[in-house]
Amino acid sequence: MGIFDKFKKAEAPSRPDDIKVEAVPANIYAPTTGQVINMEDVSDPVFSSGAMGKGVVIKPEIDTIYSPVDGEVTVTTGTLHALGLMGDNGVEILIHVGIDTVEMRGDGFTGFVNKGDRVKAGQALMTFDRSKIIAAGKQDDVIMVVTNTTDLPKVEPVSPQHINAGEVAVVVTQ
Repeated sequence: MGIFDKFKKAEAPSRPDDIKVEAVPANIYAPTTGQVINMEDVSDPVFSSGAMGKGVVIKPEIDTIYSPVDGEVTVTTGTLHALGLMGDNGVEILIHVGIDTVEMRGDGFTGFVNKGDRVKAGQALMTFDRSKIIAAGKQDDVIMVVTNTTDLPKVEPVSPQHINAGEVAVVVTQ
């Protein structure tokens, strides 16, 4: 082994397997597995006030975010803690991992998609390290918001309960 072999970059984390989701246009699926909590109970007032729209908050039990819809990635962040999607059904979705995790500058986050990518419901979009988020003094809540809620006749989030990634989390009417 040469001296420079010691400084090789670590291998990038492998992309988790996708999950099977039969997408129905009226449904938005859970991006992760965990306990659903009331949006009003989130400590970030931008989300808890409903200013960003209706959606669900999940206290995650796994470290993967899956696409909640068939559609296109419209926004990614350099800090990898959030992304935006435009569903084929016209629903605009923001997925935000953690509270104030932008301050982590991407540490503990790995993205697998880029702006403009086509995605399928159940496709792995990113991973995050819950232990790093907690160690940084942040909350690891996964927030999924329909940002064009006011343009839709009905956006109905599920009631607080345990939910698995790929299960219906929000029902919309166009």
